[in-house]
Amino acid sequence: MPTSASRLLRALIVIAIPIILVVISVRLLVTDEYLIYEYGKPDFPPDPFGFNDGERLLYASRNFAYVRTGGPITMLSDDSHDGSPLYNARELKHMQDVQAVWLGTRTAGWLATVVGAVAALGLGWRPETRRALADALRLGGLTAIGFVVVIGGLAVVAWNFWFVAFHKIFFEGNSWLFEYSDTLIRLFPEKFWFDAALAISFFMLAGGAIFTAIGWLAMPRAVRGAATSPGAHQPI
Repeated sequence: MPTSASRLLRALIVIAIPIILVVISVRLLVTDEYLIYEYGKPDFPPDPFGFNDGERLLYASRNFAYVRTGGPITMLSDDSHDGSPLYNARELKHMQDVQAVWLGTRTAGWLATVVGAVAALGLGWRPETRRALADALRLGGLTAIGFVVVIGGLAVVAWNFWFVAFHKIFFEGNSWLFEYSDTLIRLFPEKFWFDAALAISFFMLAGGAIFTAIGWLAMPRAVRGAATSPGAHQPI
């Protein structure tokens, strides 16, 4: 295989791995299991406007199901509490935007998986390029870890800035701002999102470490030894 083709396939894998890990990490959180875990924390704030634990879990579960399945907005607009609609028009519009962002992210994850798998097969097919495959897995894992260190670290040290910047990137104007009495804030207060950012960072760190370890272990022992030597450099 030409060196240029090998480098291209390696680059595709390195790019694909962080994307795949982001999508998997988010998907792990959009579940009833995560809701039960998060709502069950002793320091998770109760709803100051009256949802009990069962109602909160029920409504949040339906909210996640709407986002996750790509279903119609009636999955939310038909919900009511004490005879009144659960969500106002602004909240429903935002949830349509959230669903669109998630479906686009999920599509990107599937595309990255296919591209990464094809590239991995291309490099793994020939013995002479298997080292490039191992290197790509290692670099992809390290890239994911670096992404978490930068983005996740920013979330920890400057949460308000990070939270606002995230929403301004993915949502139009101030469409994501709500009253404290609105259902979305009652179901998902700020602590929910801070904890979610930490959980996604943890999952990505774990996934990045796994890819890095697989790539490292798949490299020939002599190459691993040379890579740890000061000033060592191994061309593809």
